[in-house]
Amino acid sequence: MKKKKMRNKTVSILMAMLLCVSSLTGCGSKSSDKMDKDGNITLNFWSIYPEGDANYDWFQKIIAEYEEEHTNVKINYVGISFWDYFTKITTAMTDPSGPDIYIQTIKDNGDRARGQVSMNLTPFFDDTFNAGTGFFYEEDVKPMTYEGNVYGVPYALDNRVLYYNIDIVNQLKDTTDADWTGTKVGQKADTTITGKPANLIDADGNVRAPETYDELLAYQELLTVTESGKITQLGFDVNIGNCKIENVVFANGGEFFDADGNPIVTTDPGVRKGFEIWHELTHTLSSAKVNAFEDTAGDNTTNLFWSGLVGLMIATNEIPWQNDALGDAKINLGAAPVPYNNIEENHYNFTGGFSLEISNRLSKEDKAVQQAAYDFVKYLCSPEVQEEVLTVTCNMPANKTVYETLQANTTDPVKKVVLNEMDHRKAYDYIYDAPNWFGEVQKGLTDYVADKDDLDATLERIQKAILQLKATY
Repeated sequence: MKKKKMRNKTVSILMAMLLCVSSLTGCGSKSSDKMDKDGNITLNFWSIYPEGDANYDWFQKIIAEYEEEHTNVKINYVGISFWDYFTKITTAMTDPSGPDIYIQTIKDNGDRARGQVSMNLTPFFDDTFNAGTGFFYEEDVKPMTYEGNVYGVPYALDNRVLYYNIDIVNQLKDTTDADWTGTKVGQKADTTITGKPANLIDADGNVRAPETYDELLAYQELLTVTESGKITQLGFDVNIGNCKIENVVFANGGEFFDADGNPIVTTDPGVRKGFEIWHELTHTLSSAKVNAFEDTAGDNTTNLFWSGLVGLMIATNEIPWQNDALGDAKINLGAAPVPYNNIEENHYNFTGGFSLEISNRLSKEDKAVQQAAYDFVKYLCSPEVQEEVLTVTCNMPANKTVYETLQANTTDPVKKVVLNEMDHRKAYDYIYDAPNWFGEVQKGLTDYVADKDDLDATLERIQKAILQLKATY
């Protein structure tokens, strides 16, 4: 009798377990943490555009359009200020209520891939969408590839262009050979400028943009106006816009690492030359005077350029579209490639950008949830959305097809330069056993500019610091 009761009890337990497994409603379970019993999926999408930012409203629009076509998917948008975003997202990644899909920096993707923070997307790719160069630029996919798999896709990119106020730069028409020869240019940059360039005036009768950093140094000094000991017009300033030491190093054929990932900071002549030019760019004019001039702009020094008080700046791609938005107040804007040493193979501008990634937490979710997250990423990279990334948000789209169309159809000369320079982008290396190596370059550069060390000591210290990072990572 006892055995029979035990057998009946066992059968009852097994039946109950089977019902729990087979039923979406039974025993209080559901198909996943992100999908309810009716198959409705809710995903959290985190972005660097909070409420009040122009891009916020745009994201609301495209999310609504996506949800209209995918009625079983709800996208919860979370926009956080750029200055707080990366701290908050790092702490939220392990939280189930944290981001499922998110915008991140392309350059750091390898670290997230190795740390299993971002999900491997390679199994989802097919002929309609993949990370191959037919959809994206190889330069942008490479940093998101780890051990042969891809852990994100490019979303919005940036590049750098030399912008100039044509009206200010045209003041150089009145300069003489003596003006150019007498500049301070060349103390550390080994300039070859000995007089006013013969080809200074372009086909439109305007002064052309500087083509080399030696010329940029000359423009910097010659276009700076001082009245009563104060700067009232500044030729060029590395702190206005988005100038980068990488631009100067790449322009001189420099590399921070060899092909095997070993630092060559102390031996690469392009790195040395880049540091010398950067020092000269920051020392040609009195720092105190320049600082006082910058302070008049408040928190946004770029306003000095928009106010017609700065001749040239190196900045990112959105400038022409921002100039359009100024309406009647817009400046007479010109654009040219970032200076390089007249060596075609050194025609580079530093690039960065943002990726779209999926939290690796979703690898433990239902396949339908993973697919829904991937489909939303695919949607954000579609030509229709990517076209609006440029026209609405002024960010550079990552979809290669969109770029090729824009390059072919854009007639505005300034925008044409920006788009064409996308073919000359270069990022600094991601080194897996020293992911934060560039911080050591920045620290060394800061001390060098402040004249705390000479160049040899600076480069040696950077080299040793990177080697230490690699040894202890």
